[in-house]
Amino acid sequence: MGTDPPCPARHAARCPDDPKSDLVAQVHHHSRTVIDAELRRLARKVPSLRRADLDVIAATLEEIAESLLLARLRNAAGHRTAAVASLFDSQRVDS
Repeated sequence: MGTDPPCPARHAARCPDDPKSDLVAQVHHHSRTVIDAELRRLARKVPSLRRADLDVIAATLEEIAESLLLARLRNAAGHRTAAVASLFDSQRVDS
């Protein structure tokens, strides 16, 4: 909605002083890639969806990614960063 505050997930920026920043940026990028792929798939499957419909779906999925993944990563305790990072290993090739 036009009056909603901007979603932090849409404006992820790297903070050099924050060791979790790279991980948050990587997970944000990966979640955005998944969302974009699913939106393309949905648009092909349901051609009657308008751009506005897809925008609402995209915003909702971004909010879900923010609340379930990104916010929790930002708030993870420092000693857990390495363990959490291994869960989101961006060097791994998905089959």
